[in-house]
This record gives sequence, structure tokens and C-alpha cells, in this order.
Amino acid sequence: MSAESTRQLLLAQHERLREHVRTCSRLARLYLNGQASGRDLDLVLEVLREEFASHNEAETAAIRRLLHGPAAWSSLMIDRMLEEHLAEHAAFWDMLAGTRAEVAARIDDLADELDAHMAAEERTFLAPATLRDDILAVRTRTET
Repeated sequence: MSAESTRQLLLAQHERLREHVRTCSRLARLYLNGQASGRDLDLVLEVLREEFASHNEAETAAIRRLLHGPAAWSSLMIDRMLEEHLAEHAAFWDMLAGTRAEVAARIDDLADELDAHMAAEERTFLAPATLRDDILAVRTRTET
């Protein structure tokens, strides 16, 4: 998969995650006000968790694949990005854990933090000027 195809896939996943978080936030507010069933909230939270897990797997695989190369820079960059990325994702999972009421009470905080995280990725790693095959080829080749 090319860098541009990967970029488009990850951006589309970001948009789906934003949609799921908006739905969860709306239902969480209704649930906390006694206007929606806990079952409805559970269903949308499960979809969000599944989409988040799927995105994390795709993003981690993409980082490894795109940055892999014989240059020392490649392994250092992969290790650093994955370390930071996995720590951030673990924090998001913590916000999605707990009872229905606990998750509902903090879903807006999760929405804000997740949106900021994805926006930062979109400005840096997923920017059209950054995630390009020609740039990656130069960065991952062995120095001569």
C-alpha cells in the first residue's frame, strides 16, 4: 500500500472515530439525564471500542511498514513512535474502561483528547507533505 493510500485509510478511520465519539457523547448525555437506556449506550460504546481497536492495529502496522528500512533512523523512529503511540492509546483505553456510568461521565473528555490526538497526527505524520513515498524512501534507505 502506498503512503498516500495509507494516509487516506487512516484519515477515513479518524473521521469514523469522530462520528462514533459524537454518537457516544450524545447518548451518554441522554443516559445520564435518564432519557436513554443503558443498553443503547452499551451498544454504541462497543462499536467505538471495536473501531478504536481496529484503527490502532491499522495505524501500528502502517507505521512499522512505512518506516521499515535498513537505515538506523528507521528502527529508532519506529521504536520512538510506537512507544509514544502505545502510551497515548493506553490512556484512551483507560477512559473507555469502567462502568457504563463512569464511561458516560468522562466521554466528553475522551472526545476532546482523542480529537486533539488525531488532529496532531493529521498535522504531522498524516500531513500530505510528510507521508509521501519519496520522503519515506529517502529516510529509510541505508546511508552510503
